[in-house]
Amino acid sequence: MSFVSVFHIQKRFLNYRITYKGPFDYKRDHTKAYRYPFGINKGAIEDTINEINQIRQLDLKDTDVSPFHLVWRYKTMTHIPWHEKYVLSHLGLHQKECHIRVVVPNTPHFNGLLWRVKHLIQLMPIAFPDGIPTEEDVGCVKLNTYTGALSVNPSHKVSADRIDLAKSDDIYYGKYLREYLKWSSGLFGKGLPGCPVQQINGSHIEDHKRKAMNANKHQHHFYNN
Repeated sequence: MSFVSVFHIQKRFLNYRITYKGPFDYKRDHTKAYRYPFGINKGAIEDTINEINQIRQLDLKDTDVSPFHLVWRYKTMTHIPWHEKYVLSHLGLHQKECHIRVVVPNTPHFNGLLWRVKHLIQLMPIAFPDGIPTEEDVGCVKLNTYTGALSVNPSHKVSADRIDLAKSDDIYYGKYLREYLKWSSGLFGKGLPGCPVQQINGSHIEDHKRKAMNANKHQHHFYNN
């Protein structure tokens, strides 16, 4: 394709005049123009708005409102403003993978944060079919991340003996090794296995001087004093 033909094509598009083609209900059934404004169903939009208005007019009680939300992010974090990333990190939704569920309290503070990133997340209220769990039910609860139902069942509780058997050996590599060396050595360290830590309390200088004097006793008469 020559430059002249490309120039003519560009000129044709530049000279195209956009004309008003009517309201949203204007639609051509005999064409493939399903995009805006042809593909909008005005009746469906009105039905959705009426349904939302009916929900807003309902008299909700405190018992009907869930104290927690189950929230997950369904869009990526690429090409979004930094302040939205900050809100997502505050909510625990900053992971690289999407669809990771987190539990968020239903309070004005967290609801305001959810409103700021509402175009990136989805949520559902957590239901309590067995009632809100108490301190005695710790370890007996199980949350279904797909239905949002939190059930309380004593069979879910794990005994202390099984927890002790499930403990694995300490990990000594990477960042775990650095943390282990950090807390196991130094001034207040307890010492590594087989390598006791030298207690630095000020007397180590005198000990070093005494060892040096004994080691060099045969070299100079100064060390004999």
